[in-house]
Amino acid sequence: MRYIGAHVSAAGGVSNAPINAKNIGANAFALFVKNQRQWNAKPLEQIEINAFKKNCEIANIKPEHILPHDSYLINLGHFDTQKREQSLNAFMDEIERVKALGLRLLNFHPGSHLKEISETQCLDNIAECINIALKNSKNIKLIIENTAG
Repeated sequence: MRYIGAHVSAAGGVSNAPINAKNIGANAFALFVKNQRQWNAKPLEQIEINAFKKNCEIANIKPEHILPHDSYLINLGHFDTQKREQSLNAFMDEIERVKALGLRLLNFHPGSHLKEISETQCLDNIAECINIALKNSKNIKLIIENTAG
């Protein structure tokens, strides 16, 4: 079987995403689990988590066919230690949101050197952050999306 979908809107709450996917005939989808252009978001409430899971059942879409994407602000390769820590904290929050929703994957852009450090140092920063994330999370596969720079 083939799984076809799109990146669907979660406007009004993540629980709307499975219904939006169903409405376009998708049997898979991608979504942001919080606003991708803001650092902070209110915690997911249990009622929203339950509604998301129920709507996935209604849409007949399994967790393994859902690809959440993290915030565009996160830069695990950042040269500035405080900004990299802010990114790592936001990344961990994204992982916790994905886990709370019963999902298994998290798609992310690893980061950029911003022409401030070498590519090697940037990759070392990214690797360190990914290792921390893996050490402090369970049952989530991190999916690296290629990025420019």
